[in-house]
Amino acid sequence: MKKLFIDLGIILLAVLLSVSPVAAAQATPTVSITLQNPLPNGTVLAVGQTHTFNVLVTSSQPFVLAMALPNAYYPGRGVYWHDSDQATQATSAVLHLTVKGKNSTAGLAAVHDWPTAGINWQQGTVPLAMVVGVRFKGGQVITKTFTFAVKVP
Repeated sequence: MKKLFIDLGIILLAVLLSVSPVAAAQATPTVSITLQNPLPNGTVLAVGQTHTFNVLVTSSQPFVLAMALPNAYYPGRGVYWHDSDQATQATSAVLHLTVKGKNSTAGLAAVHDWPTAGINWQQGTVPLAMVVGVRFKGGQVITKTFTFAVKVP
């Protein structure tokens, strides 16, 4: 009788150990990050003129956080970014980032290999990027970067 309980205990333990990782493992979510209103490279943005980017984030699973952040090769020169945007605990969100023409970009040097190798920007433009990230429970993060350049006369 004691041997029967030991055998059943071992079988039960084996079943629990084999089922627990399957239950704990989460399927990789399907995520779409889409820039709904991109600017063509070299767009002229007048001093004081703004453009608000709308980024649609959709996911097959609820995310903990979706965030859009601006990035610039020449921070504070030529344009000004109005903060960042985020959404929490959802499966879809539209994030907004606004860029504003600040002062002339005519004196800015050409930029090479930013933000990654092989991407080059003309003299007189300010290279910009938006990085959008989506974080899920368990720490998984999915990101997408949108790059473009703006001229401010």
